[in-house]
Amino acid sequence: MFRSSLCRISFARATLRYSVKPQIPRLLCLPARNYTQPASSNTLKSAVVTSLPKNCPSCGSPLPTPLPACPKCFYIARLHQSIPYHEVFGFPYDPNPFVVDTSTLKRRFHDAQRVCHPDAWATRDDNLREAALDVSNLINTAYKTLSDPLLRAEYILRRNNVEVEEADQLDDMELISEVMEAREEIDNVQAGESARLFELQDENDAKVQEAINNIKELVQHKRWTEVKTAAVRLKYLQGIRDAIKHRLDNN
Repeated sequence: MFRSSLCRISFARATLRYSVKPQIPRLLCLPARNYTQPASSNTLKSAVVTSLPKNCPSCGSPLPTPLPACPKCFYIARLHQSIPYHEVFGFPYDPNPFVVDTSTLKRRFHDAQRVCHPDAWATRDDNLREAALDVSNLINTAYKTLSDPLLRAEYILRRNNVEVEEADQLDDMELISEVMEAREEIDNVQAGESARLFELQDENDAKVQEAINNIKELVQHKRWTEVKTAAVRLKYLQGIRDAIKHRLDNN
C-alpha cells in the first residue's frame, strides 16, 4: 500500500510538468485597450440576459450570432452564468452536452469575436465597452472549455454538481503502473530515435480516443461518478501525450 501511494504521488507530480493548453487564435484574444473616450449622454446601460434572444431586444433586428450583441444599433448585454457555454455558440446542451463539433465550434468562435471583441466597440460608451469585454472574455473561456475533451467533461461535471479537483487521482493501480512505464520509456528514448516515440504516440492516441468515447457514452446516460473516473483517466493519458510531444520537439 505504501508503494502504491508513492507511485500515485510520483506520477501526479510528473503529470503536472505538462498541461493541456488549447490554442485560441491569437488575434482574437487581444487584451482590451484602455479606451478613454467619455461616455455619451444617451448611454444604454447593458443588461444581463438569462436566455439568448434571436432578435435584438433594442431594435428588433435578427442577431448575427446567438449572442445578445447587435452591430446595427450597438446593443449588447452580458450573459448570466446559468447560460451553458454550448448555447453561446449555438449548440444544444441536451441530450448529450459532451457531443460538440469542434470545426463548427471554431468557426462560430470567430463569428462571435468579430461581433463582440472590445475593438469593435472602441468608439462606444463605457458601459457598452465594459459589456463587450465581459462577453468577449466569456467567449474565450467557453471556446477553450468546449474545444478540449477533458475541460469539457470537467465543465459538464461541475454543471451537475460534481466537484473536480486538480489533484484528483485514479485508484486503478494497473493503469497507473502502465502509465508510469510509458513515461519511463519516453524518458529513456535516445536522441535521434524518434520512431519509437511515434509508435508510443500512436498507441496513446488510441487510448485517448477510447477514453473520449467512453466519456461520451457515460454522459449520455448521466453516470456522473463514472464520468469523473473516466475524466481522470483521460487526464493521465493526456499527460503521456504531452510528454511524447515534448520529447519529439526536443529530440
